[in-house]
Amino acid sequence: MAEPRGPIAWMAANHVAANLLMLVLLIGGLLFALNVKQEVFPSIQLDIITIQVPFPGATPSEVEEGVVLAIEENLRDIEDIKEMRSTASEGMGRVTVELFEGSDINAALNDVKSAVDRITTFPTEAEEPIIAPADMRQQVVSLILHGDIDTHTLKRLAEEARSELLDLPGITLVDVAAIPPPEISIEIGQTELRRHGLTLPQVAQRIDQNSEQLGAGSIEARGGEVLVRV
Repeated sequence: MAEPRGPIAWMAANHVAANLLMLVLLIGGLLFALNVKQEVFPSIQLDIITIQVPFPGATPSEVEEGVVLAIEENLRDIEDIKEMRSTASEGMGRVTVELFEGSDINAALNDVKSAVDRITTFPTEAEEPIIAPADMRQQVVSLILHGDIDTHTLKRLAEEARSELLDLPGITLVDVAAIPPPEISIEIGQTELRRHGLTLPQVAQRIDQNSEQLGAGSIEARGGEVLVRV
């Protein structure tokens, strides 16, 4: 009768070696489990790269002609790109690049940055392009601030809470939302308009001619890049 062969037969004949092997596997599995990164809502990196170009004061058609079309034309020769989707809105142009599955996103990101840097036809009013890989984040906690106070004070308190939360260990991103941007309201009575011989459209035109929004660069903060405008 032939003797049984195989790993099970060997372990049955060598009890000490089998026990030592099992002990090594248990210890190795325990050490590996302790070093596994655990997240309730993990950040998932997608095979997507976004290019955003702020263009203050521009209409969607101006953004499309001056920014979006130029970016699309310069990205066509990149082999890893599967699909491009573009959005031209007021004051902002956005191009989303989807890569083929399995592509090296870091290499593709460098290719996209190089292609965008070669564009010399951007309007002078357009700001520096913001190029970054897209990732998927899910909201964990919402903190709502409310009270019988003005919007300016509420926004200041929200920014202070944001700074304090970012100082806590384990918190990497805090966004302040649902606060309208600051605005200036001008009210002119009909008597004053008639006295100066003006109409509301004329006043609006004068204000538009003497108002300009210019980019003043960006500041690298703990919560990300902050665009500065004057």
